[in-house]
Amino acid sequence: MISILKKMFQTARQDVSSSGKTDPGRVRSHNEDNYCIMTEEFVFVVADGMGGHNAGEVASQIAIETLQKYCSRNAIRKIRGKKEEIKHFLIKGFHHTNEVVMEMAQENTSRNGMGCTLVSCMIDNDSLHTCHVGDARCYISRMEGLEQVTTDHSVIAAYEKKISAGNKIEQKKPPRQVITRAIGFPFPEDPEYHYRTINPGNRILLCSDGLWSMIDKQQIQKILNSAETPTQAGETLVREANKAGGTDNITAVVIFC
Repeated sequence: MISILKKMFQTARQDVSSSGKTDPGRVRSHNEDNYCIMTEEFVFVVADGMGGHNAGEVASQIAIETLQKYCSRNAIRKIRGKKEEIKHFLIKGFHHTNEVVMEMAQENTSRNGMGCTLVSCMIDNDSLHTCHVGDARCYISRMEGLEQVTTDHSVIAAYEKKISAGNKIEQKKPPRQVITRAIGFPFPEDPEYHYRTINPGNRILLCSDGLWSMIDKQQIQKILNSAETPTQAGETLVREANKAGGTDNITAVVIFC
């Protein structure tokens, strides 16, 4: 009985601190990014909206709210400590979120084509579970370097992968903004899931492309490692992205383990 009670009320980690920061940038008139931090559930999410007539902002907000409701305290408690169940839970949550956004787009013709990229992570003791579609990213900063955990679902990412594999490419370099997988559109395959072991001192970043397209990995790692708090790290990352041009909305969710 004691072991059952411990399992029911265990928490992911007690030494995690986090902070989020979002900014419209220096070019866009409004902000279509959204994020949420579920402190007690140890779940973190960033969404980057796309679509005309402010529909991107609506899509990202709906996606965040839907996933937030899905990741209830009771639901998270049931899967805590179960790697495969967490994986299936996160993937199912993205499918559910996608269905909600697509249904709302169909109900209002002005929102046709609305969608968003979406990245989420869940911390479970010494484990990091991520799920994403699009080019919103998750990074882990360790002593040995900065790792990009997620893979961009974009035309440019596929193009660069072919080049790195030594394939001859005759087409011109495609634009960065063309996404191949996103919330709001039928999934060609399941959302992408990753698992990583994390240690005390590791620092995690979820961000929209408005951040990583403005500052390189070396600068991101330097900011994450030198910051005294997640709040300081997030504010510095956003400020530097704006300094570099701020051509898109910028969002950073920073987690210190």
